[in-house]
Amino acid sequence: MKLKETVLFFLIAFLIAIVSGADLASDREVLIKLRASVGGRTLFWNTTETEPCLWTGVTCDNKRVTALRLPAMGLTGDLPLGLGNLTELQTLSLRFNALTGEIPSDFGNLVNLRNLYLHGNFFSGEVPEFLFSLQKLVRLNLGKNNFSGEVSEKFNKLTRLDTLFLEQNRFTGSVPDLNVPPLHQFNVSFNNLTGSIPKRFSHLDISAFSGNSLCGNPLQVTCPGNSNKKGLSGGAIAGIVIGCVFGFLLILILLVLCCRKRRKSDSDNVARAKSVEGDVSREKTSRDVESGGAGAGGGADGGSYSGLASASTTASASGLSLEKSLVFIGNVTSKFSLDDLLRASAEVLGKGTFGTTYKATLEHGMSVAVKRLKDVTSSEREFREKIEEVGKFVHENLVPPRGYYFSKDEKLVVYDYMPMGSLSALLHANNGAGRTPLNWETRSTIALGAAQGIAYLHSQGPTSSHGNIKSSNILLTKSYEPRVSDFGLAYLALPTATPNRISGYRAPEVTDARKVSQKADIYSFGIMLLELLTGKAPTHSSLNEEGVDLPRWVQSIVQDEWNTEVFDMELLRYQSVEEEMVNLLQLALECTAQYPDKRPSMDVVASKIEKICSPSLEKEGDKIRYD
Repeated sequence: MKLKETVLFFLIAFLIAIVSGADLASDREVLIKLRASVGGRTLFWNTTETEPCLWTGVTCDNKRVTALRLPAMGLTGDLPLGLGNLTELQTLSLRFNALTGEIPSDFGNLVNLRNLYLHGNFFSGEVPEFLFSLQKLVRLNLGKNNFSGEVSEKFNKLTRLDTLFLEQNRFTGSVPDLNVPPLHQFNVSFNNLTGSIPKRFSHLDISAFSGNSLCGNPLQVTCPGNSNKKGLSGGAIAGIVIGCVFGFLLILILLVLCCRKRRKSDSDNVARAKSVEGDVSREKTSRDVESGGAGAGGGADGGSYSGLASASTTASASGLSLEKSLVFIGNVTSKFSLDDLLRASAEVLGKGTFGTTYKATLEHGMSVAVKRLKDVTSSEREFREKIEEVGKFVHENLVPPRGYYFSKDEKLVVYDYMPMGSLSALLHANNGAGRTPLNWETRSTIALGAAQGIAYLHSQGPTSSHGNIKSSNILLTKSYEPRVSDFGLAYLALPTATPNRISGYRAPEVTDARKVSQKADIYSFGIMLLELLTGKAPTHSSLNEEGVDLPRWVQSIVQDEWNTEVFDMELLRYQSVEEEMVNLLQLALECTAQYPDKRPSMDVVASKIEKICSPSLEKEGDKIRYD
């Protein structure tokens, strides 16, 4: 009996091996046909190998091809029929090639497909019906192609769909009311869509719908009223006319009464004006002498003078210019007066956690950054001691304060002006439109420089921390060298930003924004690293649905074994440094560990970044830089 069972077992195993071998052989033939059909860069597959699982971009499980990732390989031409025979395929990524034509009809056989990335090609035609039968689809990206037709309501059939990107195509018609329960990421920007945006999408970012003729939230464009409403009845029209007549008579009576009252008071005003005229004249003369001869009011000087001064709603310009003077810190070569600063033309650079920052251009052409602090909790002595303490920190990757002003109503801190703005602006401003993409070498330089600057701050003592690390506080020189700003302000002022904006970078253990440890700094730096790698802000609407933060979003992608999909699209062209990017991503996740004692120290983080990115940094170091 045992002999028969043994024989039966081996027979079944043999049959399974034959069947699975045949399936893998079939998958191999499909891949070879794909390679022969698409032009462009040669797929470096060693076709003499029996198993295709060893080929670049091919992933197997249980002797079947389960993932095919061929991004930015220069593939051209139409996809051949036959890919539908990869029935165990879960991920297909052909993004950023030059593929044309329609999606092959046998894609409907890919019943196990979870992730389909076809963006950045030249596919055309309408979205085929068979795609709506792929019930396991979670992520579908058809953006940046030439697809046309309407956005079908049949996407509702994909009940597991979480991501749907259709931007930069030629879709027409309206935006359907897609009620797929888990749909978190959605983008139909830059098509030819018209009509109103369904209410369920009102919470998304404006960028998801821009570039169309749409109305409603979140675009804040009012939709035209319903033209099908019935006309007013005759009685309603008569009531409106009568109401208008009575309203007109009432307004006429009020005007007559106002004119009589005004004539009565004019004589009193003339006498009062003569009395005040002398006082005003004496006051203006005194103010002009005390402020160096520049009037605080209109005129050319007055206009620029009010640029920074008029932004205050709590103190008058004369109060600022007379009460106290600017105090400079350290070896400042170009000094100026508070009056010069207040007369400077001012431009709002941004509203941050602790106040508003302005670019002030002085009359002699010098530009400085001025931060107007809000809700300062420290006394003048404490303020002075802390500012002068952080002013002594000297490091090439820091932006130390150059001066300050403290009065009852105003607290100003003066910094060097950084011409290229912040890392946040370069990554996210205008949704990336019209800006120069940040290449991998530049991002490596920013990551290392910021880490070294923060590590220097931490080296000043166990209680020395930044307290507000985020991408908007990583400023850049003309050659994109990073400079960390805003350190030390957390000890002086209460945060004026909303909790949600701060919490994107705040470590989970931090409950008081004024009490941030070095380990909390490391968490915030890790978030900034993830932002640098993914191109996504931690407060992005698609990440914050259902309370999902940036680290958990990245971890979910890594667990799904599609690491390259997590990176910013601008980085996908740098395939030679994919290992560096993955290693830096892993370091960022270590920095954002939930428990503080699991996070590395900042000097260790800086050392690891230097080791990870050293090949790229060496190449970048050979280039000539100009600050």
